Amino acid sequence: MMGDCHYVISTENQAKLIIQIVESITSAASNNVLRHQLHFGGEATSCFADVRSMASDFTYEASPALDYFKDSSSDLGKLSLVQAQPYDACDLQRKILHVKAPAIPEQRLKLKFEAVDTEELKNIEITVNGDRAIYKIGEGETSNYHIPNDKKLWETQFMVCSIDGQYYLRDMGFVHNSRVKLDTKCEVQVQKGSVVDLGKVVHYHFDKVLHACKPSSPANDNYYILRPDKGYEVESDDFPYIRARPVWVSQDENEENIQNEIHVEADGTKNSMTLGRSQKRDIQIKLKAVSADHCGIHYTPEKGWTITERGKDKISSNGTYIFLKSQPQMKDHMPSDLIPVHNDMIISFVNYELRVKLEPKTKDEIQQEMQAQTAFFQTQD
Repeated sequence: MMGDCHYVISTENQAKLIIQIVESITSAASNNVLRHQLHFGGEATSCFADVRSMASDFTYEASPALDYFKDSSSDLGKLSLVQAQPYDACDLQRKILHVKAPAIPEQRLKLKFEAVDTEELKNIEITVNGDRAIYKIGEGETSNYHIPNDKKLWETQFMVCSIDGQYYLRDMGFVHNSRVKLDTKCEVQVQKGSVVDLGKVVHYHFDKVLHACKPSSPANDNYYILRPDKGYEVESDDFPYIRARPVWVSQDENEENIQNEIHVEADGTKNSMTLGRSQKRDIQIKLKAVSADHCGIHYTPEKGWTITERGKDKISSNGTYIFLKSQPQMKDHMPSDLIPVHNDMIISFVNYELRVKLEPKTKDEIQQEMQAQTAFFQTQD
């Protein structure tokens, strides 16, 4: 099940499967911990129970039915219970979870710290070989790469997922979400629900994204599609149109100096709009942290709506970012979709920036990694 849901179980997307498993357990027993509480003194309470505390009211089954689920019509029928040996201590130590990747990628992923909160991390590289299905990065000790002593980070800030030989990111941030930073070489497709951060002082939510036709250009290392599986709203009888509204403004800025709404229409005569602090820009955002010539929004039938800093002499001073999560995911504190990884992509969170490098592996290296993977997981069985 973990592989099918790409290592994040969702009560929304996997609800039917979860219900099926729970119902299979509860319907097969007259008394079950999933639907009954212990009654002491006539009141329903939850408590720690062992043989001693329950001895006066319950009998201990010396010969439990280990094949209890054999007649179950669900997958539980394939299982059999195993009698546990008594023990005095319980190991509750939190540990790193190792999940075997079904296919090892032909490239090695390296994440290099280019901007950091602590100098000791400057230029440090994180290497991910992809032989594990998930590789977690965050403040928590159960992360594969642990960034210590930074409480602004979430326990797992984001995961690198290795699926079918390809790398993906899944943002797990809670308060401070992960983003892609634009440079002068890349452009990112704007999709319905996208949230763009201008200069780290204002977030715009694109709640209306209309296309003349479905974009057809495939993603590449200079053109990112963060959620390739999401559909497009197409209206062939109308001009392509995009709308964004601010959802957050820094306390250091004056809210009266921002556009309450951004509207861009591609009518065939003008399919690009510039954004910035200068009056020369098509859309003026008069905030101190926004550069005079900050970024641009463009439309082409092949790529759809994109945001970019390409074509400028230099990058904006405080950056243009697009969040890995959509606005609904940020609002509900849900994990992001699987975001395809591209060479030279810049991943940003809090005050950290990591640049992606994808390096090809030799056939011998892949063979060695397969052998090492097999040996490692044999010791885990």
